[in-house]
Amino acid sequence: MSSGSSAIRRPWVCREVDDVAVADLVQQLQIPPVLARILIERNLTSVEEVQSFLEPRWSGLHDPSELPDLDEAVEMILAVRDAGGTIAIFGDYDVDGISGSAILIEVFRHLGIEVVCRLPHRVREGYGLSTTAVEEFAGQEVDLIVTVDGGSNDADAIQRAMEYGLEVIVTDHHPIRNMSDGILMVHPDRPDQSSLSVGLCGAGVAYKLAWAVAREAGGGGPVDDATRKLLVEMTAYAALGTVADVVPLTGENRILVRQGLQILQSIRRPGLEALFDQCRIDRTRISSTDIGFRIAPHLNAAGRLAEADSALELLITQDGERGQELAREMAGYNRRRKEIEDEMVEACVEEVESGQHPEEGPLIFAREGWHTGVAGIVASRISERQGRPTWVLCIEGDEARGSGRGFPEWSLAEMYPLMEPLAKRVGGHDVAGGATIELDQLDELKSALLQSERHRSEERDAPPRYFDGVLQVQDLRLELAEQLERLAPFGEGNREPIFRVEGLRIDGAPRLVGDQQQHVQAHFRGAGVRIPTIWFRAAGRAHELTRGGEVVLMARVGINDFRGRHLQLQIVDCLEE
Repeated sequence: MSSGSSAIRRPWVCREVDDVAVADLVQQLQIPPVLARILIERNLTSVEEVQSFLEPRWSGLHDPSELPDLDEAVEMILAVRDAGGTIAIFGDYDVDGISGSAILIEVFRHLGIEVVCRLPHRVREGYGLSTTAVEEFAGQEVDLIVTVDGGSNDADAIQRAMEYGLEVIVTDHHPIRNMSDGILMVHPDRPDQSSLSVGLCGAGVAYKLAWAVAREAGGGGPVDDATRKLLVEMTAYAALGTVADVVPLTGENRILVRQGLQILQSIRRPGLEALFDQCRIDRTRISSTDIGFRIAPHLNAAGRLAEADSALELLITQDGERGQELAREMAGYNRRRKEIEDEMVEACVEEVESGQHPEEGPLIFAREGWHTGVAGIVASRISERQGRPTWVLCIEGDEARGSGRGFPEWSLAEMYPLMEPLAKRVGGHDVAGGATIELDQLDELKSALLQSERHRSEERDAPPRYFDGVLQVQDLRLELAEQLERLAPFGEGNREPIFRVEGLRIDGAPRLVGDQQQHVQAHFRGAGVRIPTIWFRAAGRAHELTRGGEVVLMARVGINDFRGRHLQLQIVDCLEE
């Protein structure tokens, strides 16, 4: 991909902390100052808060019954089972929806419930429960529809289900715009009821429901050993959805992911085991990064380019040969997804570098032949590169449909009111959204967004990136990396720390590595220590490491277990000092 000068160098800002609070935490817990500083940054100031964070336990999970409508949903599900009826699970095409659906399928079938499942097609149907799906379920003579990771705003489809005489239970976590009457909605963030479980993803909500159904099916007390074993195993699937859906890894989510990662080390699921092999994952050290950047992209690729059903089947199959076949299929989809993604990113970069876009305000790209399933990933990469909110729209017929990515400091939510009069559909969060626009409205939409930004463009700096402290080369010891590892799992709400590392000199020429020579591997020296580094997707910037003299790196401090256990820096940026 082009590595021209169009990329914006977003400024680095060190997070501020109270030095007195850091010193107090060091004294009370006998931990290194660098660890205490990061804990304070995460608003963990008491001994109890820190211990709960560093050692998350099962006991920290709230009882499922505190979720709105959950007890009533359990009663309805078991009534269908006792009557010999059938439950239809309607999930979503992303990893959150897929893993949540797998949890309910596995637990319901274990409890003797007849289950059918359907996932929507990303391109043909889009997100949410559709009237088409409801009509299919009615034809299958199901008695109850349970949604996973969706349904909160699908009033038309729910109304159609009620007309057919079908009961509906919605399990979801997305913002609710209009609640449907007459249904049960198990949702941690309902506007009419509070919950201690705010922040759960779709798979997390499904896990709580499965737990409660299993408990009630066993008489309300402790479940039998086989059921307990299955519920513990399903924590791994809750972890997949939680990391992949980029919800905050704090509170209950941190517990689910920490425990789920331990289960993934030994889980006996043919499809997952085969996928680990395809992703070259060392199960003994599996991390949230492995989920977010290796497992989830493979599972998501099926829903992006074809049908998500194959990813769901991979999670629930007990057939070893079928598991191998499905894992190879996921790998093939993911390779093609990366090819499409790189082609689209290249096209966007070329448009910017050739002056086809204003130098200020949001970026809006629209082309025929692009794949909507990859639009969000491309928008994310371009927004990070350019430091500007980015929309990537795929033109199909008389419509342009796609995704946007923004920043907390430069939010997409500011744009939605301007876009709504010109768009068929638009919405989302501050940093991620989606839109469908009539083609003849596209130019007017671009003008409206650019005009709205013009009067503030001089005031609006590129959104900063934050780092967590300064390290000298003599600080770079394995013991430091092991202390920082205690903060894992990393993800949204608990980002892996980034440090400004000073006092390094390049040792030998950098090497390009990776299947497309897209990554940079280099060694540095300082204070008598040789430090290995890796810089992902930075082939076009390798020369910056060899400018001569000392370099300043922005980097994460990690551990590499290849041929021994040693510290390794993951470079994020190389600064001109």
